[in-house]
Amino acid sequence: MPKHLSNALPILVPAMVLTLMLALTCSSALAHTLYMSVSDNDDGTVTVEGIYSTGSMAARTEVRLEAEADGKVLFTGKTDEFGALTFDKPDAPYVIVLDGGPGHVATETGP
Repeated sequence: MPKHLSNALPILVPAMVLTLMLALTCSSALAHTLYMSVSDNDDGTVTVEGIYSTGSMAARTEVRLEAEADGKVLFTGKTDEFGALTFDKPDAPYVIVLDGGPGHVATETGP
């Protein structure tokens, strides 16, 4: 190995490791989590609101109601441009699924 490279090796290896660590940290910092808020409106309807950890609303995001007993889909809809959707409350126990795509799914038992 040329002498000028062998002298630089103790500096290059830690610099390369640091660069790799920074690249991995930056990519995970860009990830965002989907959160869901559920409100029983006390009038036979329920409102779901979705927001990402970045602060952006979960606009036009799929909402599914699934029967708690067997997972059968009871209702499918989409949030509005503000990330909200109001639906009639099912009679049977159900789970609300806010589905923003792979890695961005929030679920909650319906009120």
